Amino acid sequence: MIDRKKIQVKDKLEYQTLIKVVTFDLSKNVTDPHKHNGYLELVFLSSTTGRHYIDGRETIIKTPCLLVIKKDNVHHWELTNPVKGLVLLVKNQFVDQSLDFEINRLVDRISQFDTIYFNQATTIENLLELLAVEENRACQEGLFKAILAKVLEYTTDSRRSRSVQHDIYIRFCALLNEDPRVVNHVAYYASKLHTSPQNLNAACKRNINLTASEVLAGCIIKEAKRLLLYTTNSISEVAYKLGFSDKSNFSKYFKRYTGITPTDFRKQES
Repeated sequence: MIDRKKIQVKDKLEYQTLIKVVTFDLSKNVTDPHKHNGYLELVFLSSTTGRHYIDGRETIIKTPCLLVIKKDNVHHWELTNPVKGLVLLVKNQFVDQSLDFEINRLVDRISQFDTIYFNQATTIENLLELLAVEENRACQEGLFKAILAKVLEYTTDSRRSRSVQHDIYIRFCALLNEDPRVVNHVAYYASKLHTSPQNLNAACKRNINLTASEVLAGCIIKEAKRLLLYTTNSISEVAYKLGFSDKSNFSKYFKRYTGITPTDFRKQES
């Protein structure tokens, strides 16, 4: 049994680095149980054999594949050298600050998997290699989004015929991504999608295991963080832009989902 008091917490990203791709380190082919400090790790393996253990689940490695390791997972692996692969590390802050809501949705979807297998993965490998040398933030976001979307093409969920509920969920996310102003009412979006709030909620639960209100809250908090980070709007002005009746209601809502007030969030990020 793993002694959780002794589990290592690793941080492979420098303080200022929010995303990076590195070649798999051959000295790390066998690791002890550990977890990561606030970042998602995607390990693309094109050639090796072995086993990966994540939160007690054992996976037999069949390449090419992608290992998905979330920030709270305790994992380790036993891989046979030479290991050929690339490791993508992305901090939560990179996703939170993204100007594209679709990235957040894709991260949520890929986080439902531990391992994704490919029949061929040349495109994914090429995209990772491009991201490894890219320094422009907008280009990094575009490449990261392309990698996530391409990987998800290989999941069972993506290849099955799209159900009515799946279509509703996708169109809901598109509305949240495209509307210039987020409206804090599930019924508003259900009406625009020509469905009921109950159907919209069921669609969200089936596709991402969140209620429609939780998906909407994630969108609102993301937009709130952007406004707090990148504008000089007062807290009251941010509250108004997001459809809250006053600063107090907005502050309570923000703290409920983030654990801190908008004022404290702005201070700690400045």
